[in-house]
Amino acid sequence: SQTVIGQPFSYPDGTAKITAAIVTMVPGQSTGWHMHEAPLFAHMLEGELTVDYGVDGSRVYKAGDSLIEAFETLHNGTNTGDVAVRLIAVFAGSDTVPNTVMEEHSEK
Repeated sequence: SQTVIGQPFSYPDGTAKITAAIVTMVPGQSTGWHMHEAPLFAHMLEGELTVDYGVDGSRVYKAGDSLIEAFETLHNGTNTGDVAVRLIAVFAGSDTVPNTVMEEHSEK
């Protein structure tokens, strides 16, 4: 009924669009700061992923862990293990919102 950082969630308006992907990250690789506009279920297949949720702290996920990821909140995942991370991500989105939005950086 809530995300890993305690957010209640609801499904986006529009026509349902379920998307699944296997994400692979090499040791030390990061996702970059991003947010999800659709609920996301993830299951860790291999490795260790540390996700920084900013003011909501960090969480470490390992092979076998399942979670409902934070959404509409910036976060950054980093493979902090010694082997590749592999996870399956299933978005319960719609045709009205993107699954993932990357943070835009401005050069100063």
